[in-house]
Amino acid sequence: MTLLRVHVLSLVTALIAGVAFASAAHSQTIGVAATVRNDVAQVKGASAVPISIGENVVRNEVVRTGADSSTKLVFSDSTNLAVGPVSTVTLDRFVFAGDGNYRDATVNLVRGAFRFSTGSSDKRAYKINTPVATIGVRGTELDILSERARTVATLNEGLAIVCTRMGGKCVTLSNPGDTAVVTLGGVTRTRAGAPGFSFAQFCSGDGGLCAPMTFAFLSSPATEVAALCGR
Repeated sequence: MTLLRVHVLSLVTALIAGVAFASAAHSQTIGVAATVRNDVAQVKGASAVPISIGENVVRNEVVRTGADSSTKLVFSDSTNLAVGPVSTVTLDRFVFAGDGNYRDATVNLVRGAFRFSTGSSDKRAYKINTPVATIGVRGTELDILSERARTVATLNEGLAIVCTRMGGKCVTLSNPGDTAVVTLGGVTRTRAGAPGFSFAQFCSGDGGLCAPMTFAFLSSPATEVAALCGR
């Protein structure tokens, strides 16, 4: 075998390995759709593929809900993301740190209503983006309304730092009920007692949507069906 042929074969092998690695990374499983109500789909370009209860979700996946629809995504570190009606979320970046936890995780709340509850990963690993805001969590449950030019984030527990995407102006939410409103013009904070945003209005339509769930329980073969059915 000539040296040139060996070089070409080595190059082809490396390219194939690189494509396989990129494909595996792109489709890396990061969690499960623990509840699905009505129209919930994975968006792939111009098409939408329905998501079933118990189906894995992967990195870079775009999840969309229709009218009168909702879903609960539970990630491998037991972080819970409840998604309300007419909402879209992109699961942008998830870098594992080991044992199902993440070293770096970014969730892009494109539009709609959400409840985000942190799991066992280092709380600083998570970053939540909306069209106008960036939210850092520190052991937190947050209700978030994401619109094209406005984001409302209300703290239920823990602590969160809410910043503008442009300019980096920030406020800290430290008491339950504290609310940040971010627009193209900046960010304002109101203390507990003032009107905020509550995801609770969507909880009655889906029994498991607002109930905390753990990934280990959902992924156990003996309990999976009971857990997903709310039993």
